[in-house]
Amino acid sequence: MFAGLTSDEIWIFIALSSAASFFVGNAMNTLLGDQGFGVMGNMLVLLAGFAGGLQLVDYLPIGRIPQILVIPSAAAIAFALLFCLAVVKRLTRPT
Repeated sequence: MFAGLTSDEIWIFIALSSAASFFVGNAMNTLLGDQGFGVMGNMLVLLAGFAGGLQLVDYLPIGRIPQILVIPSAAAIAFALLFCLAVVKRLTRPT
């Protein structure tokens, strides 16, 4: 996942990913309301989905996803995870 990056670049990448997840989690909290997980919960779900998406993209054969689409693919997996968890929360919530 971090092949070819120095330790400083890895920490910068983690910090930027965390900051972006916070802002997007805040926006998702506004959109989802009670169906979401709060700002920090949405942030953690998005961050975990993004990290899992990067791992998943790394396991695919080289050339399956173009290099320029690795980050958007991981972000799409993060949003899909948040959506699926919100649907599960909605279905298991008492009426």
